Amino acid sequence: MKTAAALALLGALLAPAQSGASPKWTLARAQAVLQHSAFLVTDEAQADKPDYQPVFNARASRSLRVVGGHFVFSGLAHDMLTANDVRVRFTFKRPGRITGFQGPAADTSQPSFPIRAAFYYAWYPEAWFRYPVIPYSRFRPSLDLYSADDARTAHVHTDAMLYAHLDAGIYSWWGRGGYPPTDERFGRYLAAARTTPFRWAIYYEREGYANPSVEMIRADLEYIRDTYAGKPAYLKIDGRFVVYVYGNSEDSCDVTAARWRKANTVGAYIVLKAFAGFRSCPAQPDAWHQYSAALPEYDLAPDAFMIAPGFDEWGEGAPRLGRDLERWRTDAAAMVASNARWQLVLTFNEWPEGTSVESSHEWASPSGYGSYLDVLHEVLP
Repeated sequence: MKTAAALALLGALLAPAQSGASPKWTLARAQAVLQHSAFLVTDEAQADKPDYQPVFNARASRSLRVVGGHFVFSGLAHDMLTANDVRVRFTFKRPGRITGFQGPAADTSQPSFPIRAAFYYAWYPEAWFRYPVIPYSRFRPSLDLYSADDARTAHVHTDAMLYAHLDAGIYSWWGRGGYPPTDERFGRYLAAARTTPFRWAIYYEREGYANPSVEMIRADLEYIRDTYAGKPAYLKIDGRFVVYVYGNSEDSCDVTAARWRKANTVGAYIVLKAFAGFRSCPAQPDAWHQYSAALPEYDLAPDAFMIAPGFDEWGEGAPRLGRDLERWRTDAAAMVASNARWQLVLTFNEWPEGTSVESSHEWASPSGYGSYLDVLHEVLP
């Protein structure tokens, strides 16, 4: 947000042009306008047409030079949408207009099996508050009580999962207009990972709390395809966008698997949550997973192998699974040795249930990433 002084300065810089005068569009003037202006631009040269909100300090503005009679910028800008410094190029025209904007190319790679991923929650700040307990967690993240709306959160978490040698995040998604507003936030995470090899897939939460109709599932899959799956950072298997699906005790072949098979007319790669008798279902999804952070390991090979650091919800008298860093190391090694296609961490940051591996005050480490991610960094290939 611009300060009053900065806005006044910008007004003074632009005033002559707005009042009809014709001051010289000098390099010094253009550099001053650049560092005191706000921009929202699209890189039309890239296939995915990413948006940027670049800002320039005094040092960065000196990368604006005269080239062939035009003012051309080629250097680093700080992108407010991703909290990242990016190398960009553009022409800066009077009275302060960016044209021909070009940013970095996307990383369009996709991981191959085995894929190592962590369940991720953009429920914050909402999930910190469960009256009368604030914050509703036995532990305190090193980033403190952050917001998933913050670009820095997405940037720091993407970096942390890359450090842990994870390939992807499985993003808790509550649908269009759902609460918490995870849909509105997902684009920020795709943008943060755009130039990295890290990938994101949606975790379809509604199935765990209701029985959405075939029509609703199909509409949601079409929305995911049209809104997110075309982004470079969305996880794909053989070109098919991945969707994980949560579940509950009512799931069965007839109730769940058949419904998802019928709804998936868009060719999504579907990973359902396992239930009793899942292997004998006529309507098999592409893969199965389990979500049980109360167990240190859950072997569903060859589909998936899951590990959890602990389960210690604030509202319960005792941990369902106590934390043990050496056991965590053994479990991580067992996960790698399983050679399961999906190797899953439960979870990166589910703080209310105390299943997080994100850095915390309680397990901070010299690396800055925390002891649990340090273990993954050392054990995962």
